[in-house]
Amino acid sequence: MLDETDLALVDALQINPRASWTTLAEVLELAPITLARRWQRLTDDGAAWITVALGNSLSKGAIVEFSCAPGTATQVAERLAELPHVITVGVTTGEYEVFALIMAPSLAAISTVLLKTLPLPEQVTKVRSHVFGSTFGGIIWRLGVMNRSQADQVREAIGPLPRKIRPFGAADRALFLALGHDGRRRYASLADELNTTPPAVKRRLERLHRHGDITFRCDVARPLAGWPTMALLWLTVPDVEVQRIGNALGSWPETRHCAAVTSPANLGLIVGLRSLNHLDELLIKIAREHPDARVVDRRLVLQMTKVYGRILDEQGRSTRVVPVDPWTALST
Repeated sequence: MLDETDLALVDALQINPRASWTTLAEVLELAPITLARRWQRLTDDGAAWITVALGNSLSKGAIVEFSCAPGTATQVAERLAELPHVITVGVTTGEYEVFALIMAPSLAAISTVLLKTLPLPEQVTKVRSHVFGSTFGGIIWRLGVMNRSQADQVREAIGPLPRKIRPFGAADRALFLALGHDGRRRYASLADELNTTPPAVKRRLERLHRHGDITFRCDVARPLAGWPTMALLWLTVPDVEVQRIGNALGSWPETRHCAAVTSPANLGLIVGLRSLNHLDELLIKIAREHPDARVVDRRLVLQMTKVYGRILDEQGRSTRVVPVDPWTALST
């Protein structure tokens, strides 16, 4: 388990992933160099990392589930995890033992992946897919270690929306991909790779962030932080309530992914859990707060193979990176 200082540092970076060590030092009451060294140790150990992510409005894709021959679920999950547009993969209980989150820039690209290019290992016996157009929440989550006053000191003020809203273009994609291995990568390093200047990189990042096209997330080896498992839930809710209930569930601290999907169940929810009892508590909470919602399927996640581009070991540590690239779906 991570100690209290490590947990506080991760929590601070979940609030403001690119905050300076000087800013964090004032809140955490440690020297900037001490925080930098702690963070380096955490990243070297694969215990925590910072990732660039697309915002909710650009997070189009599908949750695809695979039924596998007995004893082959882990192999199937590992093969799917090597694909850049398959951002998250887990092994679960139930008839469909593997799930994968696929991201693509358009419905046409999603269709191409599902119909033509998604590799199906020979061990797969059955597949079903659930397309989503955007997400309600879960991209950003927090450990919740710091109190509200500390969190407010760390939180970065996001400026007004840019005057001109530009489509997410090729230069934006290049910047997104350049941040794939390290979301705290310095402006100068990014500028060298992209053949531009640090101020230009800073301006572009700030514009994309203000507009909500991209965001940054600090993740952690969840079992080491008291979140040893997860669950995948499928819900049916009245169509007129999808937006409201989706936004409500997306704001829960346990939520890791929440999206309206096109399938017999119309809402997909992935939640982090502290224990099996925690799942029971969440199911009761759903029933009480949203009586119109019905959980039609629930599955415990036995092993996360990949989380937003990071290949994980059995303790949830990052062992290597397969950078997220939703645009790969256009060329596969």
